[in-house]
Amino acid sequence: MLAATAVSGFTLVGKDPLSYLGTKPASAVLFTIGMAVPAILLTAFHGYLRRHHRTSAGFSLAMLAGLAGQMVAAFVPIGGDPTAHRIHTSCALVLGVSLPLLMWRFAAAQAPGPFRRLTYRLFWIEAAACIVGPYLSARMIAPLAEILPAAAFHAWVFVVTFARPQPNGAPSAPVHETGAKPARPPATSPR
Repeated sequence: MLAATAVSGFTLVGKDPLSYLGTKPASAVLFTIGMAVPAILLTAFHGYLRRHHRTSAGFSLAMLAGLAGQMVAAFVPIGGDPTAHRIHTSCALVLGVSLPLLMWRFAAAQAPGPFRRLTYRLFWIEAAACIVGPYLSARMIAPLAEILPAAAFHAWVFVVTFARPQPNGAPSAPVHETGAKPARPPATSPR
């Protein structure tokens, strides 16, 4: 996205949202790539999260709905045809709503402890960024209104990638979709 912004001369403090990068000949391809490639990578990241952290069906639903919205928004430009504009805007809104939802459902699925508290803090940062967004858009700073939630989401991605949940000092273990811990091996009795 930064490359598309630089190539097109798009201002980050104007009234037009970042989606208008997809309508400018100098940045349209970079915009599409900048939306589609991360959606594909985040689909793989979803699998990583399911293997290494507690997750729920609500988390998966929110994440995959957001990724579908991102993919459609990548290929359906906002400008021009009114139908395309409505489709793009609707899908971008699905993406925007999915971020705090998936972060909330992820935090709720974590075992009590420091990692869960950290993921809830990141959720609240994301929620605050999403609340500030409409205010910034109304003040004609639409790109920043989109950048703040994206930055909070990227911070969350970094944290859940590299931080390992260890409630009460117990090692982290993969968890099944139901949220239940894997069964422990039976204790052996001394002979």
